[in-house]
Amino acid sequence: MIATAPQQHITLGSIRVTYLPDGYALFSPTFLFPTTTLADWQPYQHLLNQDGQILASIGAYIIQTPGHTILVDAGLGPSQLALERNAFLQGGELLLSLQNAGLTPADIDTVFFTHLHPDHVGGISRQVDGEQGLLFPNARFLVRRPEWLRFANPAESRLGIEDALRLLEPRIELIEGNELLVPEITVLATPGHGTGHASLLISVGEQRAILLGDIFHNNVQVEHPDWTNSFDHDPDLAKRTRQYMLQELAKPATIGIASHFANAVFGRVTLAQGKYQWHMLQ
Repeated sequence: MIATAPQQHITLGSIRVTYLPDGYALFSPTFLFPTTTLADWQPYQHLLNQDGQILASIGAYIIQTPGHTILVDAGLGPSQLALERNAFLQGGELLLSLQNAGLTPADIDTVFFTHLHPDHVGGISRQVDGEQGLLFPNARFLVRRPEWLRFANPAESRLGIEDALRLLEPRIELIEGNELLVPEITVLATPGHGTGHASLLISVGEQRAILLGDIFHNNVQVEHPDWTNSFDHDPDLAKRTRQYMLQELAKPATIGIASHFANAVFGRVTLAQGKYQWHMLQ
């Protein structure tokens, strides 16, 4: 049975990575993947809900190292988004998930955004005395430089993120690909879904975990990396990034951490007979 991913965690040495559910999204399969047909989805009915829709998880991550408590992305926040009958997104559970992890917003010292889409940045604000402010008072806020600078173009869409951009502007710090976020975590440039899209490589000895962001929107793309996502800024570049990342994920001792997969967001990728497969970690 398909369900949103529950709150769960993995550990790599002294580092703990916890998934924080914030909500869910529903998509028409051929809307989210416009190069596909309903016939293409016949072998993947187990990935759809009873209404034939893709069910996607929406959430964020806490990475706890010996010296830092890092939030990666911030979910959609307490709001809804709808695109006619093709998509529906609902958030609002992030604070409860944070509490369930034994943390408060004040415990977060760093917030890193894989990219600035509504379902990854919408949960950073809260209302205090009728005024909107940032939810994480003690945090630095970081994003890859090209992801922030794309908004210098007046034509760039700000739909659903206007308030977040305004609140972040005086606080945002820009970081480059291949820079260290902290000693155990490297920022990876993984463009395609967005100009400045980023992933994070967590390395502890020979163990690795890659927090993917939105390189993949559904585990069907592990088998079909050529399936274009309707929200990819540069579909051809996004395909090349998926192919590259599949090679990385198939390496030994590597865990993939997805943003929107249903049932479980942690998993491993194997390659057999020329075909990649995603295996959930329960």
